[in-house]
Amino acid sequence: MFAGGELATSVRAADLDDESRGVLERHLEQAGVERLAERSPITGPGADMFQYEVTVERGGTRSSVVVSQTALPEELRPLVEWLEQRAIDEL
Repeated sequence: MFAGGELATSVRAADLDDESRGVLERHLEQAGVERLAERSPITGPGADMFQYEVTVERGGTRSSVVVSQTALPEELRPLVEWLEQRAIDEL
């Protein structure tokens, strides 16, 4: 990555195989995006750090979390790492 670069991906659970869908669901449960969205954006020090935006749409409800790399909650880290890897694989 380079300064100002963006790495993005979009994932539809219906488009995943059973194993990947299971992994995604476990990460979503652990992350609790809906709960984290109530206190988003979650900021931290460091203007040159990555910023993550995660949006989850389920059952007609949309929840978004914006968090800086330095304030990434541990429960969100596995989901962000999984999404990052998918985005890299799509390049």
